[in-house]
Amino acid sequence: MASNRHFRLYGKNVIVTGATGGLGSALVRRLILYYGCRVLGVARRQTALDALTHELSEAFRGFAADVSRREDWEALAAFAGEQGFEADVLINNAGILPRFAAFGAYSSEEIRSAMRVNAASVLYGTETFLPRFLAKEGTAIVNIASADALCPLAGTSVYSAGKAGVMAFSEALREEYRGRVYVPAVCPGFIRTGIMRHQTRNVSPLVGKFSLSPELAAKRLLRRVNAGRSRIVIGMDAHLMSGAYRIAPVLAPRLFRRVLKASRLEMFADI
Repeated sequence: MASNRHFRLYGKNVIVTGATGGLGSALVRRLILYYGCRVLGVARRQTALDALTHELSEAFRGFAADVSRREDWEALAAFAGEQGFEADVLINNAGILPRFAAFGAYSSEEIRSAMRVNAASVLYGTETFLPRFLAKEGTAIVNIASADALCPLAGTSVYSAGKAGVMAFSEALREEYRGRVYVPAVCPGFIRTGIMRHQTRNVSPLVGKFSLSPELAAKRLLRRVNAGRSRIVIGMDAHLMSGAYRIAPVLAPRLFRRVLKASRLEMFADI
């Protein structure tokens, strides 16, 4: 049985979802330029994919798809086969952060959309590519969860539910296929990316202070994946949330809610 410690990213064929977003595009560039990978990027907008293709040339190809749709995963697998792209690694990066609000303020469509992209897409992607990965060595399914999976925050109930599901799924999958497919779960804190576009108010300077750039987050994430880590926590805020929740799982979410409310920032007004 192969150990996670022996997994290496160098020269792999990698599928990245959410490939044109802040973290996604940073992952794509670093995989290609530092690890020598070939990347198949998945995103909704063809124009953004075309821009990456123009920038990265033959090492990158794009496929426009909605990862929340099971049939789009089937189409992606067919496209990869037609292109002779035999994937070794799937990075489930696509995600939606709904606006900070109490659960009752969300519409049914906001709830469905977030859960489909944040959770269902990971199941669909795994269902599609796991059989292929089991047929060879050196494969990995990298699931991007969130610090909210380690310590849920008030105002992010729907997001926390989806990402906690991704974390639990990853850890169960890791044990089911230990030694056959490497399955790390990644829990980043705030990253300065387009995922914040769903907020109805300006992102606060407080968030900006504690958040990482997409490039730094991608560097740390991939370095730890390449080292075979199972649970990857990225960012000072993520480590703080994780530690506080382990020590006081009931009090930690209450404390963080009070801190956010005490900031008097518009972003957290509805929690």
